[in-house]
Amino acid sequence: MKILYLILGIPKRALVRLYFVLMKYLSKTKYLIRKLHKKIEAKRLNIKFLKPNYVYINKFNSSSVVIDVGCGFDADFSSYMIKKYELTSFGVDPTKKHKDCLEKISQRTKKRFKPVFLAVSSKNGEVLFSESEENVSGSILKDHINVKNDRTSSYKVRSVTVRELMKYLKLKRADFLKLDLEGAEYNLIEKTPSADWKKFDQIFIEFHHHCIDRYTPQDTKKMVNLIKLIGFKIFSIDDHNFLFYKNNK
Repeated sequence: MKILYLILGIPKRALVRLYFVLMKYLSKTKYLIRKLHKKIEAKRLNIKFLKPNYVYINKFNSSSVVIDVGCGFDADFSSYMIKKYELTSFGVDPTKKHKDCLEKISQRTKKRFKPVFLAVSSKNGEVLFSESEENVSGSILKDHINVKNDRTSSYKVRSVTVRELMKYLKLKRADFLKLDLEGAEYNLIEKTPSADWKKFDQIFIEFHHHCIDRYTPQDTKKMVNLIKLIGFKIFSIDDHNFLFYKNNK
């Protein structure tokens, strides 16, 4: 900086401002290049994007099975996939206030959408679930931002592991597993045996390090690597929502 000042005669303050402008430009350029690379990769893999954050490889048909864990009141992902592919989707969500809406979706889709009122976590048995009165998402974690900041009602719900969920649904495998667990995904990934993940061709996980203070992007990276070690390939455009898929050719 001092050398530039002596050579160019530019005031030090102006040089500092110039430096930060250049760093911001380089950072933005790096982001745009990465995004372009991801779009090229997505096209090669036949990956589709569905708002607000879903990612999947386009290889479904009417015999495909989706398990949509944390489907929310509108089951938006399930509803789209049923409409597009006429497949079967199990919508798993323990939230009491969503029950009526999910049962109506089941009727509207001629029961291709099958609501399942369970929580999914690293343990089988009862857990305490906190339902937000202000947001769609509740959580079994007390330090979730919605549980800490919103008015909530808490009640016990039945929780199942991935293995127990498959037994409950009477499935040996499924084409797609979507997990939106509001923070419970970290313990689930750590404690789920590799064989249980291998029952799925694709797994989409939304990570919640932004909602829970105890978790960081580094924790998310660790969980992603654990699934990678099982043999899944990885795709993410934002390091927040991840698609794991088998490299079947």
